[in-house]
Amino acid sequence: MEFGLKHTFMIGWPILSVLLVCSIVTVAIALQCWVVLRQCQGDSSGDAKALRSKLLLVEQRLAVLGTIANAAPFIGLLGTVIGIIRAFHSISMNMGSGITMVAGGISEALVSTAAGLGVAIPAAMLYNYYTFLSQRIARDADIEL
Repeated sequence: MEFGLKHTFMIGWPILSVLLVCSIVTVAIALQCWVVLRQCQGDSSGDAKALRSKLLLVEQRLAVLGTIANAAPFIGLLGTVIGIIRAFHSISMNMGSGITMVAGGISEALVSTAAGLGVAIPAAMLYNYYTFLSQRIARDADIEL
């Protein structure tokens, strides 16, 4: 039995689909925060109430982004555990049959881990950057969040 990348994705789709949703939400939040924070930086009207409401919106979105950054590695780890369980199950069902029987489970495990980290690392970086930027804007405008 041959295990290609397509087959690996087909086996690991439950975990990978959750990570895909997390990555789409991450991109959407990143774009929204970027737009709102650019508006805040260019806002010279002096309306502290409007600025505060925009920064609170960013803060709410950053809570979701931080959750994704923290949860994505664990979602990937869940896929790793499931893949390793499948690999050991293949070994137990086919005693003495060689590495090709466990390759699918191991590749699923590695793809899930990589996907979890691939979502978490950019989300954490964006979270830190936008948190710093929103706090600096609030401090410069003398607004307490």
